Amino acid sequence: MCSRVVVMYGGLVMEEGSVEDIFYRPAHPYTQGLLASLPHPEQTSHRLSPIEGSPPGLLNPPPGCPFAERCPQRMPQCERQPAFYITDPGHRAACWLLADKEVQA
Repeated sequence: MCSRVVVMYGGLVMEEGSVEDIFYRPAHPYTQGLLASLPHPEQTSHRLSPIEGSPPGLLNPPPGCPFAERCPQRMPQCERQPAFYITDPGHRAACWLLADKEVQA
């Protein structure tokens, strides 16, 4: 059991927050994709939503956000690594979609 979760992709932290933040209010598209790919025990006919594409090579990682190539919400600025944006107290995510939020100092 834990009280906090860190979601990593391509060797970098994408999102960090409480269990409630991550599972009920995910902010990063990768976290959202992970949760959409989970089976629902009470819905046996529910189809899983895979994350399209393949993970990046870690020996020669791409510039910017490592999830950009697979992200359905990719933008030109994803070629640069975003800062961590605070979505709620104790909940932060590194995604340009959150650029209107406060930057973590």
